Amino acid sequence: MARRVIISLVFAAFLPCENSGFAQTANADVTFEAASVKAAGPPVYGQIGRAMRGGPGTTDPGRITVPRATLAELLALAYDVMPEQVSGPAWIDDSASYVYRIDASLPPNTTREQLRRMLQNLLAERFHVKLHHETKNSAGYELVVASGGPKLKEWTPETSTPSGKPVVDANGFLKLPPGSGAGFVMPKGGGVIRMTYRDTMAVFCRGLGFDINLSMGMPPGSPRPRVIDKTGLTGTYEFTLEFAGSMGSPRMASDEPDASPAGDPEGAPDIFAAVERQLGLKLVKVKDMPLNLVIVDSADKVPTEN
Repeated sequence: MARRVIISLVFAAFLPCENSGFAQTANADVTFEAASVKAAGPPVYGQIGRAMRGGPGTTDPGRITVPRATLAELLALAYDVMPEQVSGPAWIDDSASYVYRIDASLPPNTTREQLRRMLQNLLAERFHVKLHHETKNSAGYELVVASGGPKLKEWTPETSTPSGKPVVDANGFLKLPPGSGAGFVMPKGGGVIRMTYRDTMAVFCRGLGFDINLSMGMPPGSPRPRVIDKTGLTGTYEFTLEFAGSMGSPRMASDEPDASPAGDPEGAPDIFAAVERQLGLKLVKVKDMPLNLVIVDSADKVPTEN
């Protein structure tokens, strides 16, 4: 049996999949109880850009931590866009020289939308960000419920605390500890990718762009297709997904949702077939959908003191 490499991924669980509108600044009275913004330390193995711990819907709703992110990544979190939808001075996306850490405490019963506005206010205050918004059309996908209905298990928050050690179940899927957002297990050498998620459907559709790229074998860092949640499912779910894919060279396969599964030696379907068969959902390609762009006009490289 092939040895498996386990990689845990944490996604920003408070974000909806698409933002219906933007504002230059959020309501001034929506702020963190306390917040620290500073240059991040050296990278830690396993952390990824835009990673966030805590917040509404997690086992630590009164506090968030963003261990390591560029200003572009922080703005993407705050304004509900992908990092590639944020543009401005080159340094805002420089992950080698300009990376920041945020630790903040939240008022009781803070909602996800309020948290997003708090981040907008915090970045405007500490980095003196001035920005504007533009819209353009681009191709993407809508995630809808398939004809047979969804095949998802709604998640109930646990009362136990995380053990800190990843566990794989009998089928090779990562078992998420309390408070974790998402993770994946990929057999050594590629071929089959097993994803384990625990999140809202809106946030799950955000990660599907990354999964589509994995299924097509696109190189890391490639622009991710946009996926908009059209399922109407409002709960938090725990589910698994297995599909053929690679993080290496591109696979010769169609990216159309109704394409025949491009299997691997173990017979795994491509991402489009997997989503429909295993989750009861369907990716429908849309040629023309609005894309919100965040344009940074100016910002400080060094945030003001805490």
